Amino acid sequence: MLKFILGIFVIFPFLASLSAAVHAADVNSLDEAAVSIESRATTLRSEGIKQAFEAVILKNSGTQAALTNPLVQKQLKSASSLMTQYGYFEDAGELYLKVNFDHKRIIRLLREAGLPVWGKQRPLTLVWLVINENGDREILSDGAASSSRNTFDSESSSRAVPLLFPLMDLDDSMKVGVNDIRGRFTDNVANASLRYQANYFLMATIEPQGAVYQYQMGLYPREKDPQALQMTSLINSSGEAATIEDAVTAIVAATSEYYVGQYAIADSGERNTTKIAFVDVTDIKQLVVIERYLAQLSAIKSASIASIQGQRVEFNLALFGDEADLHRLLSLDPQVGTFESNNQQNQGYSSVEAIEASQKETQIYYWKGQ
Repeated sequence: MLKFILGIFVIFPFLASLSAAVHAADVNSLDEAAVSIESRATTLRSEGIKQAFEAVILKNSGTQAALTNPLVQKQLKSASSLMTQYGYFEDAGELYLKVNFDHKRIIRLLREAGLPVWGKQRPLTLVWLVINENGDREILSDGAASSSRNTFDSESSSRAVPLLFPLMDLDDSMKVGVNDIRGRFTDNVANASLRYQANYFLMATIEPQGAVYQYQMGLYPREKDPQALQMTSLINSSGEAATIEDAVTAIVAATSEYYVGQYAIADSGERNTTKIAFVDVTDIKQLVVIERYLAQLSAIKSASIASIQGQRVEFNLALFGDEADLHRLLSLDPQVGTFESNNQQNQGYSSVEAIEASQKETQIYYWKGQ
C-alpha cells in the first residue's frame, strides 16, 4: 500500500520576526515527491514512481483537473522516463521512496497539455480556523498539535500551498475570538492579520453536524479596498464532509484552485509581447540576476535586453498569457518593487532616471533582491 508523505514541502512554521515582511513564499522541491512503500520490490517501486509523478504534476499545475488530462494520463504510463533519480529512506520505522523528476520536462508536458503552470513564487495564506475537534470550539494556532493541523500540513505539502497559522498569543486573543471568525467579522480579523504580512487570510469553521462535519470558508485579500464599505471574500465554499480530514482537504483545495486562476498561467497560443524596465541597476551582477529571474517566471516565454540607458534596463518579453498575468505575478514577489508604491513609502529612494522612466508607459520596477 502506498501513500503520500508529508515533508517535501512543509507548512510554514511561524518565523521568528513578525516585523520582517513575509509577503509571498518561495516553494522549492517542485520536482520531487515521496511515498511510503511496503518493500523495495520492483512492482511496488513502479507504482510508487507513478504516484510521485502525479504528486509533482499537482504541485506544478495546482489543479486536480491536471491529473485527468489525456497527455498527463498517457505520460503516467511511462512516468519513469521523466525520472532523474530515486532512493529509499526510513522514517519512524516506515520505508519511503523519494523520486525526483526532470522539472523542465514536467513543465513542457504541462504546456503541451494546455495546462496552467504555477511557478515557485506563491501567495502566503494566514489561516484563521475555528474547529470543534474535542467538544470545544477553538481557534487552531501555530503551536497546535492535532490531527487537523497534521492534515493541513499534508495538504499544504501535496498542493505546495504555503500556509501560516496565528500564534494566538495575547495580542491575537485580544483582537480575535471564536465568534469573530464564526460571524465573519472581517475587519477584526483583517486588523489582527496585518502583523503576519501574509498575502491573504482565510476564515473557516469545521463543526460536527450529526454524523458528518460541516465546513465553511472564505478567502480575503490582506487589505481592504479603500473604496469598499466592507471586505468581501474572493471565494466562498461550504459543504459536508465525512471527516475533519476531508473538510480540511476541501478547504485547501478551494484555496489552491483560486490561486491557480490568479497566478498559474497556461499558454494562450497567442504571440503576446510587452516591455518592462528595471531602474537603479547599478552593476552587471545585478543585471544578470534580473535576467535569470525573468527567464524562470511562469508568465514569460523569453526575455531579452532591449536597451540600457544609464541605470535603466528595458526588456523585451514574450508572454504565455497577457500583461495582466505578468504584472499580477510580479506584484506578488517580495524581490520586486514598483516605484508607484515605493514612492509613497520611501520618497528619498528614487533616482532621477527612475522618475523620468516612470512617466512613460512601460511598467517600471526595481530589484530589491533577498
